[in-house]
Amino acid sequence: MVSGYNNAPNLLMFLWINPHVDLNAAQEKQTLADLQSVLDWHRQTQLPLYADWLKAMQKLAPEDITPEQVCSLAQSITDSLDPLIEQFEEPLTRLSLTLTNAQLQTLKKKYQEDLKDYRKEWKLDASAEAQLDAQTDKGLANAERFYGRMSPPQKKLLRQLAQNSGYEAERTYAERERQQRESLAMHTRIVQSRPSAEEARVWVRQWLQSSLHSADPDYAAYLKKRKRSNCEASAQLHNTTTPEQRARAVKVLKGYEDDVRTLMRKKS
Repeated sequence: MVSGYNNAPNLLMFLWINPHVDLNAAQEKQTLADLQSVLDWHRQTQLPLYADWLKAMQKLAPEDITPEQVCSLAQSITDSLDPLIEQFEEPLTRLSLTLTNAQLQTLKKKYQEDLKDYRKEWKLDASAEAQLDAQTDKGLANAERFYGRMSPPQKKLLRQLAQNSGYEAERTYAERERQQRESLAMHTRIVQSRPSAEEARVWVRQWLQSSLHSADPDYAAYLKKRKRSNCEASAQLHNTTTPEQRARAVKVLKGYEDDVRTLMRKKS
């Protein structure tokens, strides 16, 4: 975790930005510098929040919990995303102002590949049962990361929780598609009109905000309902765990907290 965090600008460049846009040398140099600045800000302002959240989770883990407790913590985490998004406004604006039409075509192609991968990962073109299997498998992997091996009754509960979650695969896919479409439109508008940096930043800010907070009231309501359902499911599953599973969760969370506090002190 420590080495991955400290190398985040290079990892983000290698795993996401270059595959999506294929930067030239000048763009790559500037973007890496911008990402390092965001990382420095994140280390100073966000990691202390993460450490506090992890400590709060450790206090909750040994006892039964309520959906309200889960939602309160989840909302704190969600609230931290707005200032994080703001940090990417200037770097993304600077990059967008240097993009070429060829790079936009690369981005469009990669977005299409991403959507295909998403459909495959979540089994969207398979049966409803296969889609439920995919949801259940992901829930199981997340649960066992903290609690260790789940018992057969807990696995059965996870499947039932996934079935009752209200997750609408095609609706979620359509939102991802919308975000990609608006991203391409925003970048294309900047490339074609070459606005001032300030004007371009307004467009970037609008797109980032629409990605984080959907302008579609129906989709926003769907997300709100899903978040509540997730809080209830997390509490319900946790309340079935054994003292040994809870002790393991505390140990895992403490390990994460220790890593975060190390990162707060260490820059390389």
